[in-house]
Amino acid sequence: MKLIGIDPGIAATGYSIIDEKDRITAGTIRPKHNDTYQKILEICRRIKTLVSDNTPDFVALEKVFHHKNVQSLIRSSELRGAIIVTLLSCRANIVEYTPAQIKLTTTGNGRASKKQVRYFIEKAIMKHGIRLSSHAVDAVAIAYTASRKIGSESRRRIMAGD
Repeated sequence: MKLIGIDPGIAATGYSIIDEKDRITAGTIRPKHNDTYQKILEICRRIKTLVSDNTPDFVALEKVFHHKNVQSLIRSSELRGAIIVTLLSCRANIVEYTPAQIKLTTTGNGRASKKQVRYFIEKAIMKHGIRLSSHAVDAVAIAYTASRKIGSESRRRIMAGD
């Protein structure tokens, strides 16, 4: 199963790809434009390319419920909506997870700190000591969560005979 994890952010959007052999690629999209809408357009174009080049079985996103800054929440929501429309236009299967689900899956603690999630991703998942941006780390955590959740749902269906 191939998965793409996306951590949407206007200034920087993290992405990761986990392929059928559990190889992980991760990076950060940093739009060059100053205008917010041009940033959204650039991010969505890059995501469309990622999806068309990799043909994932699922694309995973983090659900965002609150933010410290209301304006940031509005911009993040605009970007997230645009990304969802882009993914739907690519006929991608979208799955979403809450921050607590992602933290629980990656660290075993639904209230883990970002530092704990980073430690797990860089030491247990990436293993080769590559330093990732915080957005790329989050994207790997999102994709990793999808791989565990979707995999366990499939196993349950097989065991139930569905």
